[in-house]
Amino acid sequence: AEAAKLPLTVVLDNLRSAFNVGSVFRSSECLGVSRILLCGYTATPEDAQTQKSSMGTDRYVAWEHRRSTADAIRELRGQGVCVVALETVKGKPYAHEFAFPRGGCAVVLGNERHGLEADVLALCDEVVQMPCTGVKNSLNVACAFGMCAYEIVRQWRLAPDP
Repeated sequence: AEAAKLPLTVVLDNLRSAFNVGSVFRSSECLGVSRILLCGYTATPEDAQTQKSSMGTDRYVAWEHRRSTADAIRELRGQGVCVVALETVKGKPYAHEFAFPRGGCAVVLGNERHGLEADVLALCDEVVQMPCTGVKNSLNVACAFGMCAYEIVRQWRLAPDP
């Protein structure tokens, strides 16, 4: 039996690594993500490396390809979806400090090297970050997604209603 899906969409903006894409699929399937939008040159499950690293989870998480991340965000916002970027931005709240809307939202993740461009960040309703204390101040995108997605699950399924 398939587990209940969360009203959560993941938007991947020009991820370079098919292995990271596969890892995002694995975490998404485990945590009940509804769908993934693969934007720009982000690899799709048709890629052999994505297939290998996703371990078949792409069959359980709906996905679509979009040419433009900006257009995907505009489409989501047009549907009334709150769009939250996950990016290291000084002064922005940590994911655990932000109340992810229980009615649903989308999380946008950027390129492993360059992150999210300023124009993409500007289209989002909010920007959250993960706490980092290391010298590099950087997490692998798939790891950061897993941490953030767990926080959303914690708020929506594990924490008592406010």
